[in-house]
Amino acid sequence: MLFQEVAEKVSAETGIRTFASQAERLLASFLHTDDFWVASGWAHVPVPVASALVRRFQEEGYLEINNQDRIVLTEKGRQAVEGLVADQWLSFRCPVCNGRTVDISSVPHWWKQFSEIARERPEPVQEYDQAYVTPETTVARVLFLDERGDLRGRRILVMGAEDDLTGLAIAMTGLPREVLILDIDERLIEFDRRWIEKLGLKHVRAEVFDLRNSFPEEWLGHFDVFITDPPETPLAFKAFIGRGIRALRGPGSVGYFGLTLQDSSLERWQTLQRYLLDEWSTVITDIIQDFNEYVPWPYHGQTRAMRLAPVSQPPSADTIWYRSAWYRIVLLESGKGTNEPFSEKVLKELYLDEVSSTT
Repeated sequence: MLFQEVAEKVSAETGIRTFASQAERLLASFLHTDDFWVASGWAHVPVPVASALVRRFQEEGYLEINNQDRIVLTEKGRQAVEGLVADQWLSFRCPVCNGRTVDISSVPHWWKQFSEIARERPEPVQEYDQAYVTPETTVARVLFLDERGDLRGRRILVMGAEDDLTGLAIAMTGLPREVLILDIDERLIEFDRRWIEKLGLKHVRAEVFDLRNSFPEEWLGHFDVFITDPPETPLAFKAFIGRGIRALRGPGSVGYFGLTLQDSSLERWQTLQRYLLDEWSTVITDIIQDFNEYVPWPYHGQTRAMRLAPVSQPPSADTIWYRSAWYRIVLLESGKGTNEPFSEKVLKELYLDEVSSTT
């Protein structure tokens, strides 16, 4: 009854549908951490929901926030979550692959070279909703593609996600037939071009491109695989994922993207999945939760998430708290997706709405 009542109040307060199971998991998270940001990530709820839940639980005496900005369960809170989660619930993930299903230690020399290059990448900027994944994540993405047969000899489009250096990492393997890297940020494209030339990489191009614009005709129906890491608004789904689908060659072609539950919601996932299944004629073959781990971004203190948070301190620079699921889809019917242009005026709408808050 407690969790259902709290969930209903938070749903009304935030306008984001919240479930009792989410309220339960968030409160139980504080058995294992006193860090708000880490708990919100473990609970898989949007930051506005996590913030509202913490305040509700605090008002009702289940949580306290101490003078070090740490969140602790009261005795009443401990009694409420007793028996709800395993004592060692965080240790169930595979220690070798970290739940990703691929082992990056199988490519030690390439992994080391890429990791050294990644240290030099430009810092993320708020204007383009940038936050890059760990080097381990990027390498795991490439190995996942290879394990699924989506790397060798393929024409691969990487778009709007080069702060992760995914396109460069794919090109470094020398295995695809063609790689086209698109990003709006000139700094990232110049970084890629410098390393493409330095490493003597073949069959790869990096171009500055704004995904609000339509793709040229020669890119439509050309690629075997697309990869993107979109903002999590419905408009961004169409600009990033819909455009990627339109660029695929035909049935059997593949798409990859990341999607969180911290800047998205279960109902938003349902909206996207309806696009994928009904409008765009694709099938979802894989969703691996928490595959992508993001390095805390330097502008977090200026975000709406920070303004909503029940604590005054941003995430620690050495704490991974933000993660996304890794989706793989397969196209079933040619000519699907979208290629409509979007006005320059919609840049803010592309990145932010009532659910998405970390930009």
